[in-house]
Amino acid sequence: MTDKNYAVILDYARTPFAKAASPKKPGALADQDALDMMVEPVNKMIERTGVDPKDIKKVLAGAVHQEAQQGLNIGRLLVLDDRTKLDTEATGGTTVDRFCGSSMETIAMASDAVIARDAGAVYLCTGVQSMSQIPMGGINPLLNEHVHAGNAAGFMNMGVTAENLAEMYGISRLDQDEFASRSHQKTAAAHEKGHFTSEIAPLAGLDYDNGVRADTTAESIGGLRTVFKAAEAGGTVTGANASQVSDGASAVLVSSEAYAVANNIPVKARILSFGESAIQPEIMGLGPVEASKDALKSAGLTMADIDAVELNEAFAAQSIAVLKELEKQGMGIDEAKLNVDGGAIAMGHPLGASGARLVGHLAEVLGRENKRYGLATMCIGGGQGVAMVIENPNFNGPSI
Repeated sequence: MTDKNYAVILDYARTPFAKAASPKKPGALADQDALDMMVEPVNKMIERTGVDPKDIKKVLAGAVHQEAQQGLNIGRLLVLDDRTKLDTEATGGTTVDRFCGSSMETIAMASDAVIARDAGAVYLCTGVQSMSQIPMGGINPLLNEHVHAGNAAGFMNMGVTAENLAEMYGISRLDQDEFASRSHQKTAAAHEKGHFTSEIAPLAGLDYDNGVRADTTAESIGGLRTVFKAAEAGGTVTGANASQVSDGASAVLVSSEAYAVANNIPVKARILSFGESAIQPEIMGLGPVEASKDALKSAGLTMADIDAVELNEAFAAQSIAVLKELEKQGMGIDEAKLNVDGGAIAMGHPLGASGARLVGHLAEVLGRENKRYGLATMCIGGGQGVAMVIENPNFNGPSI
């Protein structure tokens, strides 16, 4: 125990991430609505930690496009779902939409709450997205006329922003395809080694991320057509070097370190800091750069101190651009520390769920590899970035 009371991660769990339904193929989780996907990870953590449900003060749920099955404050609906072990009279609920950063934002909110307001409380931070049931952009998107002239279709298509970064940083199609193939190979290897076994709560007969293709190579995906810009016009982004449209949910339990000690609950990670940034929407993929700098400064660390990095793979071009910009600023990331078990290009990117997955899995990596400090970061549509620095309290090694 340190002399400072940190917010800590007690546990982390998620569903498998499954490719969303398409006109050509049904999705493995497409029939599961948002609540269906949230129940098992939540129950798994409560059972595993032994946390008293009466101590869970609030569910903070990240969900992008709060409509239809994801509407009506799904954070509170999760408490009211009779399949969960949550206590209706003890636990409230709030739903957060910060696009891709939604569930990382919930962890930051919980961290602030247990330090500033209630050290005796536990917060359940969840993220969920059924991209099969709620399409990208939502069911009925309407913009004020002062935002892109009210044109919802003009709200800066994410693939176009990736093409912008590819051009800015001279990132070739081959660069992106090689990055994407490494993501698949790393994720496939991690599944083979059982690295996801403790975090995945099986659902609908699925116990693995079904978008992973172990045999992916730059050559095997090199012939796919570009999606957002014609190859003849310099386009490089394809369906294979972008994150997969997916369904899934993730969850993290957050408390104060004092609560964990008092209740004899092992701690997976201490939350050291949270960083954020704002940037022009046209280059939103660079959001992790300033957000990471902000988080590192708050933690009193440098990139050289970081042992593992989880960078959300929204697009290969976007991830490579972030790495190039950090290198340019003297903050280069050793590839051996980056997304060691792969990322969203291979396993999928259910928007509301990805932030909690990044932070939760980073805690798993630090513990498994006996590493001390980790950084999780991601870009956000509309021109933002978020980042979080965590520490493995069980690290067995020399202090820096």
